This record gives sequence, C-alpha cells and structure tokens, in this order.
Amino acid sequence: MFGEQSVRGKVAVVTDSTASLPEPVAAEDGACLRLVAVVPLRLLAGGLVADDGGAEADAVREAVARGERLTTARPPPDRFVAAYRAAAQAGARAVISLHLPETLSGTIVSAELAAAMSPVPVRVVDAMTIGTGLGLTVLEAARSAADGLGPDEVAARAARYAELIGSFFALAEPDALLAGGRFLTAGRDQPSSSALDQARPRLIFRPILRIRSGQIDLIERVRTMAVAVSRLTELAANFAGDEPADVAIEHTANAGRAADLGDRLGAAMPRIRRRYVVASGAGIMAHVGHGMVGVTVAPHPADV
Repeated sequence: MFGEQSVRGKVAVVTDSTASLPEPVAAEDGACLRLVAVVPLRLLAGGLVADDGGAEADAVREAVARGERLTTARPPPDRFVAAYRAAAQAGARAVISLHLPETLSGTIVSAELAAAMSPVPVRVVDAMTIGTGLGLTVLEAARSAADGLGPDEVAARAARYAELIGSFFALAEPDALLAGGRFLTAGRDQPSSSALDQARPRLIFRPILRIRSGQIDLIERVRTMAVAVSRLTELAANFAGDEPADVAIEHTANAGRAADLGDRLGAAMPRIRRRYVVASGAGIMAHVGHGMVGVTVAPHPADV
C-alpha cells in the first residue's frame, strides 16, 4: 500500500473506492498520491461479491451485463485495520481516514471501529462529498501530509477544502439514483423523490444534481445529455467566478461527453490551473448508472 520512503514520519491518508482519484497531471500529484491507500467497497450482483476495482469485479460486471442489479456494501472494519497497520509498518506517524458521507454509506462506521484497533492514531473525517469531490479532497490532504503537517492540521485543511468545492453531475439514466435509494433531497421548488418516483413512467429527462453537505440535491431537469453538458459548463463557470480553480471531469462509460465538457470548460473558464479527467469506478456507477457526466470545481491548493 505505502512505500516506506514516501510515508515515513508523515501522516498517511486512507480513503475508500468511491473517491475518484485523478491521474497525476504534475510530478507533485504523483508524489502525494503515494501517501494514499484505498480501501475498496464491496460490489454485489447476482449472488456474487467482489472488491470494487479488484480482479473478481469482472465477474460482477458480467452479471450486470446479464441484467443483474449492481449494489454496493461498506468495507468491513478489518479492511481498514489492515490499511492502518500497513501505514504504521511503513513508518507513518498517524492516519487521516477520509470518506464519503455518512448520509450515503456506513463506510465511516467501519473506519471508526477500525481506528480503535490501529497501532497509530487515526482521524476519521466525513468529507461530505463523493466521486471526484472526494478524490480531489484526498489529494489535497495528501499534499498537506507531504508538506509535513500534523494530523489535526491535515484533517482541518481537508475539511475546509471540501467545503469550498462544487460538484455537479448529470445522469443519462434518469432512474439510477432512485433505484439505488440515493435521491435524497430536492430543491424547495422541485418535486420530492416520492413524487418523482410516482411520475417516473411519464418522464423523460436528464437530472442535473449537486452534492453538498452530504446530500444530493436536484438542480433541474433537461431533455438531452447535450443540453446537460452545456448546463454543467455554466454551473461550473458560475461557481468558479473569476477565481483560479482546479477542475475534475468525471464520467461513467461516457468519454465522448466528458471530452466535450472538457472543451467547453476550457473555453468558459480561462483560469483553470489543473484539469483532470476520471472514469468512475463500479462503486460510483452502481448508483449513477451508465453515461453519467460530472464536474468538480475546487480552489487551487494555494488558495485554501
């Protein structure tokens, strides 16, 4: 998990597989990500169980292709215990365990149970976001750890960073979140999830959503993914304003739309510092379906 030269004497970062970690676009990114370990969620479909991202996941994907429903389960505490012990063995002085919201998963409960059995101090942090929002927050925590900050400072900086980001996404399969039980809230002027559920047979739309404070909010509905990409561009540009920002584009089996979104963002946001493109893992796809496209706008690390 960790290399001794990278983590010795520093704070290690542990996260879960709902963090859509970006591929490094700078040498600094690669060095920071060596401080990070990922604990996989469990994938379930057709009686099969596999680790998100593991070798057995292919069999789960084949079951899904046959029509089985894909769901996820939180990692058991022993997986986190193993990650914390690996960090200690590599010489880490402490661990920040940074995860998707408790409102969406029991993953944090598993991490907290494991923290009591860790040979080094562990701070468990609810990032209140998921996907590239969580991935960029993990990367920011790793930057702080690489700079030699202590666990309290790393945790506080990561939490502050997570509060400053904006994560927006559009679904190509309108019922994906409803089927996964993850459509949690709607805007005050929008119908409730139960109303949407009753109306599903009559609706053909692409929901545009935002995740913030651990909740998924419906922003609006559009008819096509082309319009959704245009709207995501507007939301991201308005969120960033005139400030420099890092941008992460995320998709589930929709690289073409992701590339289109990237081009549009490049034209609409001239002050992008770093731009990442990430294909979501199966743990994300289980709840957003195929074809999802999203964007996370984050303050440049120097501005946090």
